[in-house]
Amino acid sequence: MTTDSRKDSIPIVITDDSTEISGGSKFPSRKQSMKPPGGMGRRKSIMKLSGTTALAGRRLTKALLDLPEEHNSVATKPKVRMENTYKMVPDEETAFMPWKVRTAVQDIFKEQLDGVSYDNKTASKLCCDLAQMIRNRVRNMDFPRYKIICNVIVGQCSEQGLEVASRCLWDAKYDNYTCIEYKNHSLFAIAMVHEDMGQILRRQLETQDGVDNGQEVATRFPDLAQLPPEISMAILSHLGATDLCLAACVWDNLANDEVLWMGLCKTSWGYTSIYRYINHPLKLSYRRLFLFLDEASLTFNGNPFEGEEYLFKRGIMENNALEMAKFLHFTNKIKPDKKREYLDRRRDVLDHLLQLQNFQNQFLPNALRKLFCNISAPNNRGEYLSEMIDKFSVRFCHCNPKLGLDKDTVFVLCFSLIMLSVDLSSPAVKNKMSKREFIKNTCRAVQTVNDDLAGDLYDNIYLIGHVATEGLR
Repeated sequence: MTTDSRKDSIPIVITDDSTEISGGSKFPSRKQSMKPPGGMGRRKSIMKLSGTTALAGRRLTKALLDLPEEHNSVATKPKVRMENTYKMVPDEETAFMPWKVRTAVQDIFKEQLDGVSYDNKTASKLCCDLAQMIRNRVRNMDFPRYKIICNVIVGQCSEQGLEVASRCLWDAKYDNYTCIEYKNHSLFAIAMVHEDMGQILRRQLETQDGVDNGQEVATRFPDLAQLPPEISMAILSHLGATDLCLAACVWDNLANDEVLWMGLCKTSWGYTSIYRYINHPLKLSYRRLFLFLDEASLTFNGNPFEGEEYLFKRGIMENNALEMAKFLHFTNKIKPDKKREYLDRRRDVLDHLLQLQNFQNQFLPNALRKLFCNISAPNNRGEYLSEMIDKFSVRFCHCNPKLGLDKDTVFVLCFSLIMLSVDLSSPAVKNKMSKREFIKNTCRAVQTVNDDLAGDLYDNIYLIGHVATEGLR
C-alpha cells in the first residue's frame, strides 16, 4: 500500500488492484478507489480528478478497454460517395490547333535537315529522332487530354512518285491532324501528327422502343445487316478470304457479294484471261474463281508446270506466252525460285515478261534491283543470266533513249555491277575493289563511259548494296 499526500489536497490511497499496461506501468482499473486515510469518507471515481488529467485518462481508458460502443458507431458511419469528374471532351480554349503544330514541325525540319544528305544507313534513326523531337515539342504546347501520334517518313530524292496515306478511326468533332512536308537537295521528309481525344470507339447505348435508356451499354459487335449496305460492304472489304468466309456464316448475303470477292481476286492476281469473259452465260462466281486461283498458285509453287496445266485445264488462262507473262507480272502469290525455274524453260514467256517492265528514268543499278526483284536472279552465271541481261539491256535502252547508251554498253555495265556487288558483299573476298580500280576497269572496258558515271555506279553499290536480293551471291 502506498500513501501520497500533498499540500491542499486529499490523500489518495490506490489499492493493489490495478491493470498493467505496456511498458510495465500500471493504470487503475474500474475497481480502484480513492479514500481518505482510515477508510473514512465517500468512495470517489478516478474520473473526478482535474479536467485535463481526467480527459487524458478517459481517452487512454477507451483505447485500453476497446469499448464496443465506440466501434459500432464508426462502423455504422455512412461512406461519402464522390461524383465522377472524368472529362470526356476538351475545353474549347485547349483544343488541338493544327496551324500551331505545323509551324513548330517546320522549324524542326529546318533545324535538323538543312544541308543533310540522305544516307540509308542512318535514315531509320533519323526518322526516330525527328518523331521524338516533334512529339516532345507538341507536348510542350499543353493540349490536355490528347494522345499525340507522330509518323515521320524520310526518303531519297530521285524523281520518284510517292504517295503517303494514313488511316485511323476518327472522331470528327474533337480529333484533328496536320501533315508537313520538307525537301532539300538530297532527301525529303514527311511528318503526320495526329491528336486523338480517345473518343474513337464510342459505345452505343442500348435502346428500348427506340428511346435511349442511358443505363445499359452494348459491348457486342453491331449487326451489319442493320447498317446501310454501303457501310457494311466497306467494313467487309478489309477482310481476307478466311475471315470473309467466317463472316458469311453470319451475314451470308453480304459476305458472299461478288464485289468483295472480285476485289480479293484482283488484289492477289491482277490479271487472268478469265477476267475478260467471267460474265459469260456460265456465270462463274468470283468466290469460286478465288478458290481455283488459290489452288493453282499452291500447285505452281510446288511444280510450276503442273500449276500451268491446272490454269489451262480450268480455263483460267489461255495457252499463250503473253498471257502467262501477264499472269506472272501481276501476281505476288508465286515464289521467286519457282518463277525462275519456270522462266528458265519458257524463254518466250521471259521475253514478254521483260517487255512488261518499266525502267523509265531509273538509275541503272536501281533498274537492275527492280529486275531481280520481279524476276529472281539465278544462282550461277550461266546462259540463263546472260540471256536475261541481254533482254534487260534492250528494254532499258528503249525506256531511256535520252541517256545515249546502246545495248552493248548497258550489257557490259550490268555485269560490271554484278561483279562489284559480289566483291563488296562477299565475306570471302579480303581485298575489296576500290573506287579508283572500278573506274579504271570500267572505262577501259567501255570507252563511252566517263569517270563521273563510273564513280556514281560504284557509290550506289557501296551505299545501297547488292543489285540482287537473292542469287548471284
